[in-house]
Amino acid sequence: MKRFHKLESSKMAFYLFLLCWLAYFTSYIGRLNFSSAMTAMIEEQVLAGSQAGFISMVYFFAYGIGQMCNGLLGDRFHPGHMIFTGLAAAAAANLIMGFVDSFFLMSLVWGINGYAQSMIWPPIIRIFAEMLQEMQKVRYCIHIVSSQVAGTLGAYLLAAAVMWLAGWKAVFGAAALCLGVMAAVWSLGFGRIERYSQSCGKEDTAAPDVSGLKPQDTSKAVPFSSLLFSSGLLAVVFPVLIHGMLKDGVATWVPTFISKTFLTSPSLSVLVTTVLPIVNLTGAYAAQYVYRRTGRRAMKAAVPFFLLASAALAGIRLAGSLSIILTVILFALITASMMAVNTLFVNLLPLNYEKQGRVSTVSGFLNSVAYLGTAVSTFSIGVMVDHLGWGATVTSWILVTAAALIVCIVKSLRENVTGP
Repeated sequence: MKRFHKLESSKMAFYLFLLCWLAYFTSYIGRLNFSSAMTAMIEEQVLAGSQAGFISMVYFFAYGIGQMCNGLLGDRFHPGHMIFTGLAAAAAANLIMGFVDSFFLMSLVWGINGYAQSMIWPPIIRIFAEMLQEMQKVRYCIHIVSSQVAGTLGAYLLAAAVMWLAGWKAVFGAAALCLGVMAAVWSLGFGRIERYSQSCGKEDTAAPDVSGLKPQDTSKAVPFSSLLFSSGLLAVVFPVLIHGMLKDGVATWVPTFISKTFLTSPSLSVLVTTVLPIVNLTGAYAAQYVYRRTGRRAMKAAVPFFLLASAALAGIRLAGSLSIILTVILFALITASMMAVNTLFVNLLPLNYEKQGRVSTVSGFLNSVAYLGTAVSTFSIGVMVDHLGWGATVTSWILVTAAALIVCIVKSLRENVTGP
């Protein structure tokens, strides 16, 4: 595998960021379209409600498992080729999805799509770590979070327009077209960037490397099992798990909470909560500020965000039924805080493992843990609401968030004594 070199041109670095941004933005179009088409598929009796939920679950588990597998592979194989393969395979899966009407085949195809989608994020983080200068890494790791917000809104708007014009099957065809075009754009664009990177390397051969930033050598990569225990990475697992529960699992149930608490229509509750993805973007930039102020210590930087989430959850428990506006504001604070934690642990923390050759592995592992938290909460919240009610459910959210806060505080205090 070719080694990458730092991009000397800020213009070329921005071009690389833009290409990665578009790739991740497009991936959202091919992952959220099923939830958009699901209502029409159920109404036309293509799927039962339970079957549609099962297909979504298959995607989710395939994506979560794929994050771990492809995180490991991303440190061994060419990351550009992996991203192209993920985009192309996701395009094929979306195209096929529009032509099958069997529940079994839909589950299989959408599971393949989930695994294909998981080939995109870990290699992106590795590319940033290897090809960008130190200040560019952090800045662009923050800016790329906007692709998630834009991708979410773009996916729903495109699906709504296409479904209105041509029906639910065309939604998958439109996504396949977007992903296919993006795969071609990626192949051409990243090839150009890689050639420029190699030319930078040739120019540097005569001068010694005094930056301390060397291309990743996978033959000398530290074993991940050893890294997990020796670097303090294991302490991050619990906060990441809890943030996954809050960021995606709790957010999934926000419309239901609002609908049941304030007796609003389902459509109105969904419309009200569309503000959450936009507000979440502020969490990413807040994370960047706190990360720098804390000396680039992710666990210490996560403390104020878990504290804010705990306070907001307590507010929902005590006064969540008084005002729908207050409730939405409190939920926005929670999800924005967890977007900040996500940025710290999944985007920024893995950059510290470049010298060990494990950037992609660490990013994929932590993302996989986060999605495990989402899986647990999505299922358990439904069970708790049915058997114990919303009061006990929100109380459980406060307890686990406070536990994550304590872990971050304890780890931060130890870092102050022993050093990062």
